[in-house]
Amino acid sequence: MSASGSNNLQRSIIHVDADAFFASVEQRDDPSLRGKPVIVGSDPKTRGVVSTCSYEARSFGVHSAMPSYQAYKLCPQGIFIKPRMKRYQEVSNAMFEIFSRYSPIVEKVSIDEGFIDVSGADGQNIAICIRNDVKNEIGITVTAGVSYCKYLAKIASDLAKPDGLMVITPDRAYSFLSNLPVSRLPGIGPKTQAKLVSMGISTVGVMRQMSEDWFEDVFGKRGRRVRELCFGIDDEPVTTGQDVKSVSEEMTFAEDIIGIGGLKPHLADLCQNVCFRLRRSRLKCKTVGVKVRFSDFSTITREQTLHIPVSSDAELFSLAVDLLGSVSLDKPVRLLGVVAKGLVPENNVQPMLFSAHMASWDAVAKSSDALRVKYGKPVLFLGASLKSQERKKREQQ
Repeated sequence: MSASGSNNLQRSIIHVDADAFFASVEQRDDPSLRGKPVIVGSDPKTRGVVSTCSYEARSFGVHSAMPSYQAYKLCPQGIFIKPRMKRYQEVSNAMFEIFSRYSPIVEKVSIDEGFIDVSGADGQNIAICIRNDVKNEIGITVTAGVSYCKYLAKIASDLAKPDGLMVITPDRAYSFLSNLPVSRLPGIGPKTQAKLVSMGISTVGVMRQMSEDWFEDVFGKRGRRVRELCFGIDDEPVTTGQDVKSVSEEMTFAEDIIGIGGLKPHLADLCQNVCFRLRRSRLKCKTVGVKVRFSDFSTITREQTLHIPVSSDAELFSLAVDLLGSVSLDKPVRLLGVVAKGLVPENNVQPMLFSAHMASWDAVAKSSDALRVKYGKPVLFLGASLKSQERKKREQQ
C-alpha cells in the first residue's frame, strides 16, 4: 500500500491558514502594536480566555484558550484587546475572495483557514501568488501547505508557520510520514497518542508496520482510514459551501454560580442567542446540548436528540433546562454553554409536523428577531433571562 497506488497523483490541494489572525488584524489596523505582545481576548481581571495572540506574546508561553489572568501572569506587558468579530469577518471575506480568484473549489474551514483545489495546475506557484496577494492587498501574512491530499496540505501549513510555505509531493510523502509524530494524523488526540506511546508507537513509520487487524482492534471502525493515512492515502475532496455543523454559545462567569436557580437566567440568555443565530441562517436543530464546567475545571456535557427540529427560544430553553437538571450541580459552576447540532434547513421541515403551539412560537420568534435586527440588540427576552439582563445593566452602570 502506498500513495502512488491511488489517484492522489493527479491532485493539487492548498491549505491556507492566516498567522495569528485576530492579532494580525489588530496590528495591521494599529501600526503602533506591531512587534508587541498583543493578546486578543477577555480582560485579565475577568474569568474569560484568550482568543488568540501575536507571536510576540506566544514567546512568553501565551496561547489560545488560556485563561486571561494566566496570560497576564506570563506576559504582564501584554496588550489585551477585546475581539472585534465584525472587523475580522470583513478581513476574512477579503481573504477568501483572493482564494476564489485561483479556483472555484474553495472550502472554508474557519474564519481564517481554508482548502483550495487547484488540481491540474502548479500548486506551489499558485500558493506563492496567494500569499503575495494577501500580504499586499490585505496587509497580513498567511502560511500555505501544498500537497496531493487535504490532510498532508494541512500538516504542511502547520509545520511551515508562521509566514511560510511547505510542499509535500507524492514521491516525498512516504518518507515524510515515516518520522512524523502520530499526533499529527487527523483524529489522533492526546489520549490516543498516550495509548500508542505506551505500546512503543510514537511515529507514523512505526505504526505503519502494524497489521490490518491491529488497526481494527485499536481504532475500531476508523482502523482502515487511519492505516491509509499512515501510507499517505486520502481521497477526501475539497467541498464548497460546507454546511455548518453546529451553533453554540458559552459564558464564563465573573464569579462561580451555585445551583440551578442561579444558572437558569444565563441559560435562557444563551438559548436566545443560539436560536437567533439559527433563525438568521434559516436553520433548525435536531440535537440540543448543554455544557457545564465547574470551578475545578471538570466538565460535563448532556445532549438530547429530538423527533422534530426546533429553533424557538422557549422550546430550546425548555429542553436545555431539562438537560441541566440531569447534571449533579454539587460544585460551583464557572462556565455554562448551549449547543444546537444536527442542523437542517427550516424549509426542509414539513409543515404538517408543526402543532399550532409550535407555529405560534415561530411567529413570536420572527417578531423578536425583527426587533433585534432593527435595534441592534435583543429587545424581547424570555422571562427566565430577565435576571441576567438586569445584572448586565448593573455592570454597565
